[in-house]
Amino acid sequence: MYQRRRDIDGLRALAVLPVLGFHAGLAGFSGGYVGVDVFFVISGYLITGIVLQDLAKQRFSIWTFLERRARRIMPALYAVMLVCIPAAWVLMLPDDFENFGASLFATSFFGNNMVLALTSGYWDLAAEFKPLLHTWSLGVEEQFYLLFPWILMIGFRSRWLWLLLAVAAIASFACAQGMQATNPKLAFLLLPTRAFELLAGALLALAESRSTSARDRVAPMWREAMTAVGIGMVAVSMVILDGRSSVPGLAALLPVCGTMAVIWFSSDSLSVSRLLTNALFVGVGLISYSLYLWHQPLLAFLRIASPEQPTTLASVVAIAAAFPLAWLSWRFVERPFRTAGVFSRTQVFALTILGALAIGGFGLVAYRSYGFAWRVPECASIDGKGGDEERRQPYSNRMDRYRGLRFTDPSRPNMLVIGNSFARDFLNAAYENNRLQGYETVFIHISTRGELSCKGEPGKLAEEARTLIAEADLLICVMPMFDAGCWGEDTAMFRALGAKRIIAIGTKNFGWNPNALLATRGEARRSFRARIMPEDWETNERDRRLIPPEEFVDILAALADGSRTVPLLSPEGLLLSEDGEHLTRAGAAHLGRLMFEQSALRDLP
Repeated sequence: MYQRRRDIDGLRALAVLPVLGFHAGLAGFSGGYVGVDVFFVISGYLITGIVLQDLAKQRFSIWTFLERRARRIMPALYAVMLVCIPAAWVLMLPDDFENFGASLFATSFFGNNMVLALTSGYWDLAAEFKPLLHTWSLGVEEQFYLLFPWILMIGFRSRWLWLLLAVAAIASFACAQGMQATNPKLAFLLLPTRAFELLAGALLALAESRSTSARDRVAPMWREAMTAVGIGMVAVSMVILDGRSSVPGLAALLPVCGTMAVIWFSSDSLSVSRLLTNALFVGVGLISYSLYLWHQPLLAFLRIASPEQPTTLASVVAIAAAFPLAWLSWRFVERPFRTAGVFSRTQVFALTILGALAIGGFGLVAYRSYGFAWRVPECASIDGKGGDEERRQPYSNRMDRYRGLRFTDPSRPNMLVIGNSFARDFLNAAYENNRLQGYETVFIHISTRGELSCKGEPGKLAEEARTLIAEADLLICVMPMFDAGCWGEDTAMFRALGAKRIIAIGTKNFGWNPNALLATRGEARRSFRARIMPEDWETNERDRRLIPPEEFVDILAALADGSRTVPLLSPEGLLLSEDGEHLTRAGAAHLGRLMFEQSALRDLP
């Protein structure tokens, strides 16, 4: 049954090119990410077709299946990962290198989709800096193929196999659509909500195996028309969909059904299929896997090395560079491993296992070692002790010790701090400057502005918040979790509850990409300044206008020069922020000194 189809090679090109355009941020490719949905349908069709063919000829072996997957996936993937390691070593700050290590480990064992689901997700800005972001799709695919061949083996002779697959596909689709309302990040990344796309292709292969002439009975005119409709559906989906669309879910039916129509009705002999079977599309389709692997690292490292968002031209150049790399990878890595007789099954399995252990092991060590922070002198300890206090996340989270407390010490004034992770930064800054000893401190963590701002009346606040505010001698409200437009209303309500003194701590920002520091040397590195993100500058300006100066601590004014740039290093030459938003220990010490010199905080003990 299985023969190489040039139109499917061309369909791969139609899938991969918009993905490249989407990740490069090019206009007109807002839905380019659904190229992965197209790949899933193609994969389900081709792999299921091969398995069914082998089962029909009684030659199927799970070891042969796994060998084919290893030959197809692992060599080029390992090559890309090995190239990424030295680039990341040179260009990434410890925090990002730590995350990169987690991605190396997860990708080596096809779990990067789960790591992304637990961390940044696919749509967050942080994802743009992940060289292995795109390997989430390999995780979904290989998790699927760990189970699916067994289902085909067991149910091959059953006439109900198609019903089982159809029910599984419907259940997966329903799960995907349902999770769009509750947790779209998980829906996008996990196998249970993506399986219906792979099963859609599998159902086509099963229908073809049970009735080899079914497609041929359709009149050529209708096959031409349906192929054209299918190509149109795929193309339109890549233009009209965007990050808000329900993919996977209802919106995914457009590219999925379009791909199914092309696979089922198209053939190399149809006139409309010449759109897919031309030499250019077929050539891109042949190298599509390597092209997919290379494009994201090139774009990610371009961003990592850039102090500001790269220009469209720079992104296009990065994408263009992916094509020769993809061809070299296809010619000298993919083809030799796929060619029978070059590498034995034992050698393929041995290289697969050793590669996963070596690369994954390195990634695990990088993750557990805080991204080898000793690589970057600017990340040295401010007191020589090091340890978890120098890791950004544990350092920030240590201030959660003040959460869930009550005021119980009548001998000291009460300080209530309200905000998100920026509030933890304020507490760290106060701690590093010995400004917490004079207060009994409690921290209320909030994640949205609407929790305590613009409420209008105390009755709309949680009882715990009302009680703590009523007992607060000093109430610290950390932006951006309070709306400056409601500041008068908010403070009136807080004072009515009993708060005696209220201070707003302004937002902060250390540029689009602190990693760019590592691309500089010498004096340029020591004097490096990052441009404040425009949205953060504008938010701070609004806050400054609407909040009385005696109640507002303007962090950006204390850091910025006339060009709206801020230093990334302290006077001692230590890094202030690794992610552009949150403070390192050195950043907390330096920024705390600046904050407590401002009039709103100067008189505090």
